[in-house]
Amino acid sequence: MSPILEINKDFPYQVPLPFDDAAMDILDWLEECKFPWDMYVDLPENTIRYCFRTLEDASTFTQRFAHAPEGRAVAGGR
Repeated sequence: MSPILEINKDFPYQVPLPFDDAAMDILDWLEECKFPWDMYVDLPENTIRYCFRTLEDASTFTQRFAHAPEGRAVAGGR
C-alpha cells in the first residue's frame, strides 16, 4: 500500500491548508499536542494536508488554524 493511502486509512480526518509562513507555527503547535497526527504535501492541490485520527482532533486543529483571515479550508473525512 502506498504511504498516502496508508495515511488516509489511519488518519481519515484531514485539513488541507495552503503553503504559507504559518506552517512552522502549525508544526510547533502539533509537536506539543498529545494526539496522533500526520501530514503530507498534496502537490495537485498545492496544500499541506494535516491528518488526524478523530474528528475531535481535526476540529481542535481547525478551530486554531483553519479559520485564519486568509479563509482557510475546514476539516472533513476522506
